Amino acid sequence: MVKNPRRKATKIRPSYKPFEKTLIDKDKIKQNLKDDLGISPSTLHKMKHNEYVALDVIALICEYLECEIQDIVEFVPAD
Repeated sequence: MVKNPRRKATKIRPSYKPFEKTLIDKDKIKQNLKDDLGISPSTLHKMKHNEYVALDVIALICEYLECEIQDIVEFVPAD
């Protein structure tokens, strides 16, 4: 059985600029997410570089910061 390669979006990409603003608004730093939630440094690296992060991790961050998903990530046109 031949598996088809996984398709990826080509016209949009995630941006975590809202995440940075939300951290400031909530008076939190990324170290809080590592300490309180166990978010890995590699996940924060992915967010810093606008790479895809698992939705369950984003949901955990939303719960912790008491915010909506659009306060963490948005999709913008790919360069």
